[in-house]
Amino acid sequence: MTTKNDVLRALQREPLTVVQLCESLNVTRTAINMQLKQLEAEGLVRRHKPVQTGTPGKPAVLYEAAPGSEDATSSAYPAFLLALLATLQAHLDARQLEAVLVDTGRRLARENGLPASDDFDTNLASAMAVVDALGAHTEAVPDGNAIMVRNYSCPVASAVRETPCVCRAIAAYFSEATGRTVTDHCLREGRLICQYRIAKQ
Repeated sequence: MTTKNDVLRALQREPLTVVQLCESLNVTRTAINMQLKQLEAEGLVRRHKPVQTGTPGKPAVLYEAAPGSEDATSSAYPAFLLALLATLQAHLDARQLEAVLVDTGRRLARENGLPASDDFDTNLASAMAVVDALGAHTEAVPDGNAIMVRNYSCPVASAVRETPCVCRAIAAYFSEATGRTVTDHCLREGRLICQYRIAKQ
């Protein structure tokens, strides 16, 4: 069965028409059109230009892989992150490593346009939406004079198991995004549970 990845890999080699894709992958036009539609919607494939085929009718559309699609099917990032963290640990002391991670978390917030407003609730919701889009599933629960943001599906779990202070980056992210003091209360024994306590004032 032909998948979107098969179509994308073919187009990463060279621009092709639907007919050429059908011939290359030995599948029907319907199957190719369905995969192309999904890839276009995801921004991984774009229409290059019409080409004359020498037959009557409209020119055939040439499809190509869009810039930025090169690593769409990559699984290298977790391995690269773990190797990078190990290298940083080898070259930096604990305080320096934490400073780098805090800066990383704050940068992540700023690069996502956070804080988005002067309203705490709006900023918190926006911050949670960003990490949810990265693989988390956050919930916010009252905790005295603070809010506890909890998540049961840590997007960087492998990194946290190797380098627990990675959680400081996420705490710094929420601090930058909300403008409030944030402390890390993550549970790291057994199954990871992310917990970040955000002061209301």
